[in-house]
Amino acid sequence: MLLSFQVLLAETRVSDLSLAYREKPESQSIPGLWFLLIPFIVVGIAMICFKIKDRTPMAGNTPNLILHELCRAHGISASGRRMLDRIADEAQLEQPALMLLGPEHFEAAVEKASKKLQYNDRHQTLIGMLRRTLFVERCHTTI
Repeated sequence: MLLSFQVLLAETRVSDLSLAYREKPESQSIPGLWFLLIPFIVVGIAMICFKIKDRTPMAGNTPNLILHELCRAHGISASGRRMLDRIADEAQLEQPALMLLGPEHFEAAVEKASKKLQYNDRHQTLIGMLRRTLFVERCHTTI
């Protein structure tokens, strides 16, 4: 009887029962994956914020809506859109999208706006880039 009493009081560790019951110490440190994941999350959030800030504002049924849609279709940057808006405002165009019908319409609007605006080198460069983007035919060569 003494032997059965000692067996009952014997200490059994969980790790002795099976390999599946091994005790694992809990670590208090951040795993290495987080050090890689956090910068990607920060960069992703920054990219999303930039895209939201850079997109064309939704306008109602306004004359500028067609111009903004055409700018997006041609891949014109935000600074190019602002320059086209400024030219259209200074040239007092009722429908700003008319500038994009052809080079002659664009040049007429730029000339009319130049009477009120003083174009600096940056503006001249931006207008030249807009001319190339909008009116110069791209060479499509197939190999």
